[in-house]
Amino acid sequence: MFWNLLKKELREVLTISSLISIVAMAFIYAMIGKSVGSVTEEVSKKPIVAVVNLDSGELARAIEDAVDSYATVIYKGVNVDEAMEKLRKNNGSALLIVQEDFTEKLTLNQQAKVKVISVLKGLGIMDTVPAEAFNNFLNALERQTVLTLLTKYGVENPSFVLDPIDREEATIYLDKILEGTSPSQLLNYVSNRWLIVSIVIMMLIIMSGSTVISSLGLEKENKTLETLLTMPVARSHIILAKILAATIAGLVMAVIYMVGFSFYMRSFEVPLSSGIDFSMNVVDYVLVALSMFSALLCGISIAMLLGLISKDFRSAQTLTFPLVALAVFSMLLTMFKDLSTMPIALKIIVFAIPFTHAMTSMRNVLFDNYSLLICGSLYNLVLAAVLLTVNVKIFNSDSLITGVKLKGRFSIRRITSP
Repeated sequence: MFWNLLKKELREVLTISSLISIVAMAFIYAMIGKSVGSVTEEVSKKPIVAVVNLDSGELARAIEDAVDSYATVIYKGVNVDEAMEKLRKNNGSALLIVQEDFTEKLTLNQQAKVKVISVLKGLGIMDTVPAEAFNNFLNALERQTVLTLLTKYGVENPSFVLDPIDREEATIYLDKILEGTSPSQLLNYVSNRWLIVSIVIMMLIIMSGSTVISSLGLEKENKTLETLLTMPVARSHIILAKILAATIAGLVMAVIYMVGFSFYMRSFEVPLSSGIDFSMNVVDYVLVALSMFSALLCGISIAMLLGLISKDFRSAQTLTFPLVALAVFSMLLTMFKDLSTMPIALKIIVFAIPFTHAMTSMRNVLFDNYSLLICGSLYNLVLAAVLLTVNVKIFNSDSLITGVKLKGRFSIRRITSP
């Protein structure tokens, strides 16, 4: 009978519409990631530019030749209007104008001027890549011009004068020395992986929890819960089937969502220069999955408890706030502070929130902090067992039907449906 109940709950929670929505969301993330990931390909392409050189001097010709070797030059001449027309027809990205006194001013130790007109078709990241790439090239060209002038004026080793310090960085974290890696690089690398799990956990806790709370509120309002309780099946089996079905559905959605979101985050990833291997093996993935399962189990159990004390569907909607607040609070706090650097009081509070351990599981795995990951999963499982016991006790009592009364000084109100 329990398995029939579980199948029934799974059919209700893991519907075709919910699967389609989560697959569509994952597909959208994957497509965005693929589009953003093509930025690297765009940067490697030669930008299409036009050059208007109004100076016939040696240094101006050197600038023109350098641009010709870097970019696809579709126009060389002295007419700005013709150059702009060429750019529009060929979907060009920039126009470079070298002023007529460029060489003369540099020879007289005066600052020379060039003008860059960037052509933008839009303000998206992809739209600005060619123009930004050309501007970066001009910055490098300016440095090369400085080197040429320093050599011309008798400066020995001009490269040393411009760049006298060779900075080498290393970072120590959890007794690991990461050579050639700055704190910002390490944070960016780890955050890309941590953010995937954190957002997935937060989304699933909110989605699954809201579904469970609303479902119980609706069953109370429609009186279908009373009919279910009269069936010849243990009430503990009913609540266990509901919690397991919601958790399994959450895990299925988590896998689908994580695949799409990982494609999205991978496009922003910059590999570490330290050469240290942060790859994950099968055991690591199993531990992360266990942590996610235990966090989902706790979240669904909390949602079930909130659903049991709801009076109807409308009150169930408002009771989703504590669950959402816990998930968002846990995500934001672990984003700005590491668990190891928090004050003791705050550390206890954060550790007590079951979602924290799943959100930091990827970070713990990457740095071999397995003890904290395993302890967090065990804590979640124990907490889920306690919450499940409380839920079963409420289910087995008459309070679910008659209502639980809270006696205050001036009023008496019910927190469950009468």
